[in-house]
Amino acid sequence: MASSKVLAWATAVIAGLLAYYGLVLASTVSVKYVWLLAVSGAIGLYSKGVFGRIAHEKLLVRLRSSWGDSGGIDRNRNFTDIERFFRLVSVPNNHFVIDDRTWEDLNGGLVFAKIDRALTVYGQQYLYSVLRVPVFEQDELKRRSRLIRFFQARPEVREQVQTILAKIGHYDAPNAISFLIDPPQIESLRYGWLYTLLSCLAIAGILAWVIGLQLAAVAVVAVFVINLIIHTVVHKKISGYFHLIRALRRMVHFCRKLAAVDAGGWKLADRRIKEALTKTKAFMRHSSQVGLESVDPILGSLLEYVSILFLLDVRGFERAVAMIRKDRDALLTMYGWIGELDALQAVASFRESLPYYCEPVLKQGRESTEKLVGEEMYHPLLQDPVPNSLTVGNQGILITGSNMSGKSTFLRTVGTNALFAQTIYTCLAQAYRSQFVKLLTSIGRADNIIEGKSYYLVEAQSILRVLKAIEAESSVTVMAIFDEMYRGTNSEERIKAGCRVLEYAAQPGTIILVATHDLELTKMLEQGYANYHFGEKVGGHGLEFDYTLKLGPSQTRNAITLLKALGYPQAITD
Repeated sequence: MASSKVLAWATAVIAGLLAYYGLVLASTVSVKYVWLLAVSGAIGLYSKGVFGRIAHEKLLVRLRSSWGDSGGIDRNRNFTDIERFFRLVSVPNNHFVIDDRTWEDLNGGLVFAKIDRALTVYGQQYLYSVLRVPVFEQDELKRRSRLIRFFQARPEVREQVQTILAKIGHYDAPNAISFLIDPPQIESLRYGWLYTLLSCLAIAGILAWVIGLQLAAVAVVAVFVINLIIHTVVHKKISGYFHLIRALRRMVHFCRKLAAVDAGGWKLADRRIKEALTKTKAFMRHSSQVGLESVDPILGSLLEYVSILFLLDVRGFERAVAMIRKDRDALLTMYGWIGELDALQAVASFRESLPYYCEPVLKQGRESTEKLVGEEMYHPLLQDPVPNSLTVGNQGILITGSNMSGKSTFLRTVGTNALFAQTIYTCLAQAYRSQFVKLLTSIGRADNIIEGKSYYLVEAQSILRVLKAIEAESSVTVMAIFDEMYRGTNSEERIKAGCRVLEYAAQPGTIILVATHDLELTKMLEQGYANYHFGEKVGGHGLEFDYTLKLGPSQTRNAITLLKALGYPQAITD
């Protein structure tokens, strides 16, 4: 690569010198030396190509080094931007999404960051949406899986796709989806017929001037002044949207490149994408007039005068917005397709980073003696996880154990794998079988100071939403995960209320997982719940945990032992 750099810079310098001497000799000695400019241009193009190849090789090195990296990609993530596709497109179009409480309980933001190896904002937005919208159709999950496996097995095609995606990057895309869903309503853009008429008058005036009508020059100047006023007034209202028009135009441009990738018999672009590309030709034509600019100051000024005289910005923006409204579905299709390709190549890289994983076996219906089986499951955020297995039959699961023994982490492990099964079709387990589920959790929440709600009230409302979901659902299994129910109130009422809720929730169409310190519940619920526990022992270094799930209720407590370990006065701990 070093020799290529030397060659690139050397040819660039030669091209510059030839251009300089060509201009000097042509103006002072003989015009015939203009041919040096042609040679300079040819060498300059060659130099540009060499620089392009160097950049491409650098990109490939970066992509290959990050592929399958167990640490993921460490970067700043603006979740306000990342959530836009989910909030604007996915939520209105899906009957069930992972609600905010469940997402937060499962540390959704951190889990997303672990998987996120997307190269574009489109990919980040789509991946986030995928994780928030479980799928209940086996065919769709298998379709995703085929593309994920394709990216794993075909690095040459994957790298073609990745290099195109990397060139899209994060260019203005975060807000493009908002603009696409709801383009601005600008009053002055309703006079398109007038703008077209003025543009035609400008063209007619110039043509008349060219053929010798001197008065036509006055007309051209008059039209220019009128158009300058219109341009100034309207430009203030629309110029803030130019970068979004360019972002959508850029999206369509790179969508064409992705559709042209030779996948060796695999169809990356299906009929929907090809139809969408055909429909957006008019948008590409009109959007090309918006925000004409150049890095060259002279050419940039000339383009601005041309844009004013013919109202190119104003007319182009008006027509581009009209095309967005007309062909929104086609643009959304391309937006989603680019996002999906990027998101699934990220999932493929995530798979390659794992010590082991499996594709789940999912089944429809709620009637089964085996509702969920997870073998050697682990959590994606743990550096050195201890895998655990669980089988859920017709009973709920009640998990007891001491502080820090692993109860909450295990609940999140099961919940995260249930989510992954119906989203990225990748479970962090040796084997995973389950019914399709609607997942809701109530794992942990502090007082809501802003709304003036106590911890107990927040928990009570959270649990109520789960109960209402169970009542409303008649065809899909509801998986509900509870951790330390009603911990914000006194022990007597907490235990009674928790017992009643768990008895009510343990219905044939549910999978209920509960963690609790209240050992009384193991006796009160022994008919409807299977008991498991996490334990610990006191060793030479204090409390020692093995984080292994064991059958039966817990027989130990460690609250006072922890106080001793923290150095509480002996008068308290004795």
